[in-house]
Amino acid sequence: MNTPIDIQGHCEPAFSAVKDAFAANFNDGIEVGASFALAIAGRLVVDIWAGHADAARSKPWQGDTLINTYSTTKGMAAATVGVLADRGLIDYQAKVADYWPEFAAAGKQDVTVAQLLSHQAGVCGPRERVEMDEIYDWDGLCATLAAQWPFFEPGTANGYHAVVFGHIAGEVARRAWKASTGETKSLGQLFAETVAGPIGAANDYYIGLPEVEDHRVAEMIPVGGAEQLGTGLGGSKKRMSDALYCAMAHPPLTAHIANDRAWRAAEVPGANGQGNGRGIAKVYGALANDGEFEGQRIISAQGITEMTREECFRKDQVIGVRMRWSRGFILNKAELYGPNPDAFGHSGWGGSFGFADTVAKLGMGYAMNQMDANIFGDPRGVRLIEAAYACL
Repeated sequence: MNTPIDIQGHCEPAFSAVKDAFAANFNDGIEVGASFALAIAGRLVVDIWAGHADAARSKPWQGDTLINTYSTTKGMAAATVGVLADRGLIDYQAKVADYWPEFAAAGKQDVTVAQLLSHQAGVCGPRERVEMDEIYDWDGLCATLAAQWPFFEPGTANGYHAVVFGHIAGEVARRAWKASTGETKSLGQLFAETVAGPIGAANDYYIGLPEVEDHRVAEMIPVGGAEQLGTGLGGSKKRMSDALYCAMAHPPLTAHIANDRAWRAAEVPGANGQGNGRGIAKVYGALANDGEFEGQRIISAQGITEMTREECFRKDQVIGVRMRWSRGFILNKAELYGPNPDAFGHSGWGGSFGFADTVAKLGMGYAMNQMDANIFGDPRGVRLIEAAYACL
């Protein structure tokens, strides 16, 4: 007989069905440790967590537990670029080379910032073989990406920049910030100072985790048969397209890397954010509420409109499914993020996600350590999203 799961945290009575859905994921045996938060009109109405932070189930998941959220990080990077654009530091229609001259090499001179953020630049991954320590070398990897030819003519197609999205978006942000202020700051620092910090999320989401916080991070638990990024998308290297191989398997990114200190310490803003449901929900809660969370504004309503303007909706050259991209966010399709077709967010390998619905003024965040094999539509997330909307 299963022991009833002990759900910790806060849940307003009107949203008790969300807490029940969260518990059901544990009772069905598809969860080990997780956190979930829901913001409505700029405040948290649900902030809950449960389970264990390790595979041995010996360490309880705490209110401040963090976990690698993989590509959910891309939404945090896009929000940072959006905030800088709202301040006039970045123009989405400007050429990337206006901020980063080296990027103009090899036929990329006309790529716009909007195209870069919507995966239309053709820089899906490094063409030359790189090792993981080279992914951690920000300047070196950015130089490699700036110098290479695109995998397709920019603007004519989209191909998911699985690992390097945060580097190329972040380099634009870094250079724009330095040009305006004279200060050199990393994307992780800019995220903390311009997005997370003002709304009280800096302790709940990091891009580049300080070693002093390492004790808070849960152990990532892979799902059998899907321990490498790209599993199920292209098969063996011989059957992969060049773009798919360089985006997903070059170097091979395994789920176990999330448990390495070197990975957590580095800034890989397309894949290695360390956070929890609360931190994700606060960011999307602000974006769903005209830029404000608990009375603190990070971006204007017009800035959100510009940040979420549709740039393309076509089959992705890397992951093989139709993707509807704005300037860094997945725009809703097939009710991935609830019933509002204009909801926007980003999901991560294994199941984490965050999104904003500006009609319902709803922001949501979910992070867990037991990975799931579904690329889209993790049943745990579907259950939570359906329960939240049923409570509105």
